[in-house]
Amino acid sequence: MPDWKKRFAASYRFMRVDRKTGFDVERLRNIRNGGSIERNQDTSYETGKIDYLGTLDLGSDLLRIYLDATFPDDTTVSEPLGTFVVSTPKRSTGYNSSEADLSGRLSEVAEDEFDAPRSLAAGSNAVGEAAKLLREVGLEVIADPSDFTLTTTWVIGAIGNGESNYATRLKAVNALLDAAGFSSASCDPMGRVLLRRYVEPDKRAPAMVMEEGKWARFEDGGTEELDKSGVANVVHVDYSTSDESIRGTAIDSDPNSQYSTVTRGWRKSAKYTKSELPAGSTAAERQANANAEAATLLRTQQSAIHRLKVTHVYAPVGVSDAIEVRWPSAGIFGNFAIRKQTLTLVGGCPMELEMRRFER
Repeated sequence: MPDWKKRFAASYRFMRVDRKTGFDVERLRNIRNGGSIERNQDTSYETGKIDYLGTLDLGSDLLRIYLDATFPDDTTVSEPLGTFVVSTPKRSTGYNSSEADLSGRLSEVAEDEFDAPRSLAAGSNAVGEAAKLLREVGLEVIADPSDFTLTTTWVIGAIGNGESNYATRLKAVNALLDAAGFSSASCDPMGRVLLRRYVEPDKRAPAMVMEEGKWARFEDGGTEELDKSGVANVVHVDYSTSDESIRGTAIDSDPNSQYSTVTRGWRKSAKYTKSELPAGSTAAERQANANAEAATLLRTQQSAIHRLKVTHVYAPVGVSDAIEVRWPSAGIFGNFAIRKQTLTLVGGCPMELEMRRFER
């Protein structure tokens, strides 16, 4: 394993990738350094930009970007940074370079609407169905195991009045994953789709330690925010199927709570929607479980967002990874989860990180 705390010389390799096999087939020599890659937890797929000279027509093939790092002891490592669909909407006809847009492989299913409604039978494995929807269009999938099954028949790609939440393949996949307690689908740098069980940020093992001192690999000029504006004191959880609808409710009315309806004097609500009914064999049991889920989410909602933005020399971390921060001079300690990451394809491959954690 390379020691990313050591200095390294960075170069970049841009490879044409065969869509069917996923293998590198040709090195592209007309792409310039200085592009960027952005990964964002709040978007469906990663994006980027590169500059190229002449033409860049890959047909149906893909582009994979590697960071080739050489360390002081002459050891080298090739680190994939992403696999992309390439779009070249404009091209310079002179000697200037042109800019190409990059989109992660989930962009291929983000706008893929179903031709006709499809039914997923009650008892189907939700994660298995999500993986099937992706594999049938040629994407490679790596999924955590799950025994969660649908309690009712789902219809995806519905047509008629109103908009279906499952009109596109990616929306259907992410709805199935959400029902199973999984994070939204994401891609690894090789372009494989990951279906991962959701883990609270404070329960994730740190992927990296960001430590101040002699061997620090980050810039000192970061910014810190502690945002309390989004804290709710009322939470509703709406469960709805074709047969039944249930609303779970939790209200913080504790006069000793700094965010409660009593202390604030006003209500701030947050709402969640679920596509499956809560557990329970009777209506009363389902209502009790819906209220319990609302109470759990209220505790989560009553956490202020502590956000940290900093630029760090490249390390093999990605969105949702936990970072342990040891920054004594700024008074910042503890684990944060990466929400947004922007890589710039220049020396050191600096990555601008936006990290956050929820503090009660």
